[in-house]
Amino acid sequence: MPAVILAAVVLSPLSAAEAACVPGSGPKLAGRNLSRAVLPADLTCADLRNARLDGAIVRSPLTGADLRGASLKGTYLSAVEMAGADLRKADLSEADFSSANARGADLRGAILDDASFYSAHLEGADLSGATMVRARFYQAQFDDAKLVGVDMRDVDAYGSDMRRANLTRVKAGKARLRDSTFVKTVFRDADLAGAELYSTAMEGATFKGADLSQANLRDATGAELAGSTGVPKELPVPDPECEPGSGQQYAGWDLTRVKDFPDDLSCADLTGAKLDGVDLSSVRLDRAILRKASLTGAKVHFLKGADLREARLGQAELSSVELAGADLSGAYLSRATLDSGDIGGAKFVGADLTDAGLSYLKAGQADFTRARMDRVEMRSSQLFDVDFKNARLVGADLSHTELKGATFEGADVTDMVTEYAKDADLSGSTSKLAIGWVITFGVFGLIVVAVVFRAVRIKLRRRRAGRRSAAESRAAFETGRRRAEEEVTRLGEEIDLLDGKGEDGIDWHAVLDAYDAAKTALATAQDDEDLKVVGDIVERGRDALTRPQKRA
Repeated sequence: MPAVILAAVVLSPLSAAEAACVPGSGPKLAGRNLSRAVLPADLTCADLRNARLDGAIVRSPLTGADLRGASLKGTYLSAVEMAGADLRKADLSEADFSSANARGADLRGAILDDASFYSAHLEGADLSGATMVRARFYQAQFDDAKLVGVDMRDVDAYGSDMRRANLTRVKAGKARLRDSTFVKTVFRDADLAGAELYSTAMEGATFKGADLSQANLRDATGAELAGSTGVPKELPVPDPECEPGSGQQYAGWDLTRVKDFPDDLSCADLTGAKLDGVDLSSVRLDRAILRKASLTGAKVHFLKGADLREARLGQAELSSVELAGADLSGAYLSRATLDSGDIGGAKFVGADLTDAGLSYLKAGQADFTRARMDRVEMRSSQLFDVDFKNARLVGADLSHTELKGATFEGADVTDMVTEYAKDADLSGSTSKLAIGWVITFGVFGLIVVAVVFRAVRIKLRRRRAGRRSAAESRAAFETGRRRAEEEVTRLGEEIDLLDGKGEDGIDWHAVLDAYDAAKTALATAQDDEDLKVVGDIVERGRDALTRPQKRA
């Protein structure tokens, strides 16, 4: 019955002239419960503030309607015209906006959790501060829309168009935004951790401050992620001719806790990055910049043309590594393993390769000038035209190695093993005494040094003992002198006290003489005996001072 009465009141349709009305000037339904009511055919500019339309099927136009604070939970709004509607803080959870026209609508602070926006039009709409958790908007249009601070976690937005949309500070963790258009979209400070962004168009998009940790950007086009944080799980394949440093920017980052790296970080800038113990064996780092990066104990495989100058690769696992054309000048590779790798044309100028394993290598035209290679193992390697000028190869093992064209001018090859090496030409190299003789002379020298050292040590010990005894005597004298000075001062105070009381019968002449004598003796005291004299004089004066009391 109430529904029938309501329908009778509001069913009169609006004319075309009235369609351009002022928002809220239409049917007055503010605060009404319309969930089961028969709605009027036209709700253009209707006043539906705080009205309840939960679960209602709405087919009437809502263009310019005022729905602020209204409850539309589960409301069916498919294909409804609602351009310019005011839905601020309205509850539209689980509502169906399929094919709806909400261009320019105001949805600030609205609740749109679990809502459906299949093929909906929200161009230019303002959804700032809204929540859209688990919402679905396949093929939806959000061109130029404003979604600042929107909670879009776990959203499905396949094939949607968000070009020029403002998604600043949006929370889209684990959102599925694949196959969508984000041309010139703003993602400033957005949370996109774990988001699926693959096969998207991103030309001109802004990601400054956005968190892309574990995000999937595979096959995304035009993605420029400068200023973003976090390491994506997948990235678009870099241009095969990319310039070093033109890829992802991770200079100075601590990446030791990253679990999954993109498959290809070619041309990335990792200057000074921390990658200790990280497994990068499946990650391409060709032409990447890793200057001064820390890769201690790391596993790396693809480093063609990489810049590793002064990088720290101690104990790194580089077996079967591709290092052709890489620059490792000044790098630290002590105890690193590079067995079976290809390091053709690589530079190791001044590098530290102490105790490193470089067996079974292909190293044509590699440069080891001034490298430190003590005890390095380069067995069964192909070292054609390799430069070892001024390198240190003490105890190195180059057995069974092909050395055609290798240069050792100025190199220290002491105890270097070249058994069964082919074409070994060590002309211009230097070799010091064999280690056995060095040990013999060294032991003899140590015995002589030990004898001399013992004699000097005994002499120094005696001298220190004498100085320590003298210091202790001086300290003891100063302590005794302070005690004697206190006794002399105390005698003077006793004299003043008895003199003030007018005591008679005291031999003041003897007392004052003793006091003066004690002060003089204290001033000239040089040792403990002198201090003992001072003590005797003080006692004599005190005895003369107290003699009348004893007679009493």
